[in-house]
Amino acid sequence: MKEGSGIQVFDRAAGLLAVLEASPEPYTLSALAKETGLSASTVHRILGALAAIGFVKQNRDGRWSLGLRLLELGNLVYERFTVRQRALPLMQQLFAKTGLTVNLAIRDGDRLLYIEHVLAPDKKAGLLRRIGSWAPLHITSGGKLFLAKMLPDELRSYAERTGLTAETEHSIQSLDALLVTLSRVRETGWAYDKEEYEKSVHCVAAPIFGPGGVLIATLSLAAQSSTALSPGCIGELVGTAQAVSSLMGARIGERIRGKGYGEQ
Repeated sequence: MKEGSGIQVFDRAAGLLAVLEASPEPYTLSALAKETGLSASTVHRILGALAAIGFVKQNRDGRWSLGLRLLELGNLVYERFTVRQRALPLMQQLFAKTGLTVNLAIRDGDRLLYIEHVLAPDKKAGLLRRIGSWAPLHITSGGKLFLAKMLPDELRSYAERTGLTAETEHSIQSLDALLVTLSRVRETGWAYDKEEYEKSVHCVAAPIFGPGGVLIATLSLAAQSSTALSPGCIGELVGTAQAVSSLMGARIGERIRGKGYGEQ
């Protein structure tokens, strides 16, 4: 028997989800109450809370089934695990070609979250983005790729939420500066961080797409000087990101696209 969490409402919610998971057919409220041994009022209350976050849904006939939010979360977990698994061998090859530290990251709300890396051992430790570490989107090369996909209203909201906080004197600190930068990102298809996150650290990032052109991750190179990020290294980076994108089910030729500020 599966051990409970020790928190009654969580255990009851988990029990309801397990019942719905085990059956291809939706359940009535009374059937769920009977199956779990809970009162109908308790089941109704918990289902209401689960429905509010999309974990379950009530069909037109009043029966209950699992909600689409669980599918979305499941896909997200699978996607994040898969992109790490598929990207790592290519990241190692990229490191062998360039001699530069390689970082893999995903978006986590208003932050860029680092999930894998290949470290150049003889380089500055700061070039390595520790797995699980994060930074605001606007001061990282990878984060700018995600921002470049946003609509104008979304960018305004991001700027208001974050206040465009700065880590160094080179960090973007105004919406206008951010918009100019993102316009350039859309044109080139890759993004730059010029000592914006950390002094003496320069990064360039390329996008990794999934099916339907969804931006799912970013791949970046880190160096102690901008001269180390040569056109040849950037070309290798972009090619590697495209190869990972292909493994993730993206169409060949996907690139960053987004509406410019003021466009409709």
